[in-house]
Amino acid sequence: MIDLESVKSQADLLAIASRDTTLKKIATSGGGEYAGPCPVCGGRDRFRVQPGAGRWLCRQCTGGKWRDVIAYIALRDNLDPGQACSLAEICKRITGGDLPNRPAGQLAPPPVPAYAPPAADWQQAAKTALAECQAALWDPKYHKALDYLRQRGLTDASIKRFGLGYCATGKRDLFGREIAGLYVPRGIVIPCQAAGEIWYLKIRLLPDVPVKCQECQAVLPGPGRCSCGADNRYRGIKGNRPAAIYNADSLAGADLALFCEGEFDAMLASQHLGDVLACVTLGAATNRPDLASWGHYLIGLRVILAAYDADKAGSAGAAALAGLSPRITRIDPPEGAKDLAEFAQGGGDLWTWLKPILAEIDPPGLTGAALLDQAEAASNRGDISTFARLWAAGMIATEGERDKWQSWAADYGITPAAIDSTLERCSCA
Repeated sequence: MIDLESVKSQADLLAIASRDTTLKKIATSGGGEYAGPCPVCGGRDRFRVQPGAGRWLCRQCTGGKWRDVIAYIALRDNLDPGQACSLAEICKRITGGDLPNRPAGQLAPPPVPAYAPPAADWQQAAKTALAECQAALWDPKYHKALDYLRQRGLTDASIKRFGLGYCATGKRDLFGREIAGLYVPRGIVIPCQAAGEIWYLKIRLLPDVPVKCQECQAVLPGPGRCSCGADNRYRGIKGNRPAAIYNADSLAGADLALFCEGEFDAMLASQHLGDVLACVTLGAATNRPDLASWGHYLIGLRVILAAYDADKAGSAGAAALAGLSPRITRIDPPEGAKDLAEFAQGGGDLWTWLKPILAEIDPPGLTGAALLDQAEAASNRGDISTFARLWAAGMIATEGERDKWQSWAADYGITPAAIDSTLERCSCA
């Protein structure tokens, strides 16, 4: 029999919740009270934690009623504490593996478990919902959703690469609908996937489509900031684990990385700069990576750049991220633009912006800068042998990226056959 009181009394609810969201102390009496966005439904300060009392609430998820740490893990990870196996799993995630059956005080304080992706049942439901939404995005009758993404500057190849989708609704379910047991708000579905698992599904609400404010429940003509102050541009799915690295798989084998503030920044940056460095995001300026879960993605990086939005939240987020490691360098977004997405959508050249920054920050490691400059110069001259030697010397790409570079060279009039022929004659190939 699990000693639930022992589990609850030993749990550091504030530490657990702080891994999922950013909390600010708003009161000092009674052990203090902390407020911030809800890890499940978002908002600004609807989520409250009173660590001294071991309790929490969300004005939306719990209707303003206080709950304990077991209810928190159950909601966060979409588990049912009424089932014995699920309750045992909840307790293991709280204690780090121990299932105490002795009185509290006889056990050492347990470590806080590493931040993990949602459970297998949620994964299956999320994959089913995502597949349906991905199919809907390319359905001609929902062309406005696809047009929106193209207007944001994304190519069809990028839209498919990042697995974007669209949750369509009818008149009776205007704001969203249930798919595979998950309530999915109407809008663009942005999946965060890493190592084959979905960490979260974020929904970007579409312009000129009515939305219901998450805070005051007022119906707005479209996404944006409500008169109550709530930001209604994005929605989440119950069970999301939002403190994750979006596009994390691109970090495998990379030595340079660019952290952006949001998913659209990361997608557009990857579309324009992905051959030079990995472009990722934590999804929001307030999110922080759990190094126990994500440290292995970062350990091989030589330089990490942080380009967050040019506003108060972005500045705070970039400064906090930069404080995690001396390898993280904060850089400003392009002059005159709020963020990278706005700059790219306005016709700005992200490589022209990034190149001098890399040259100053990482002079010996001009892998991207020297690579593209020399290869492009050789291509423009029609100098196939120079292009081939750069490639063979490892300055252009690995063997696995051969087709990509042949396609790129073909844009400058150099055919794959010509490159193959030159490589065969190149002694260093």
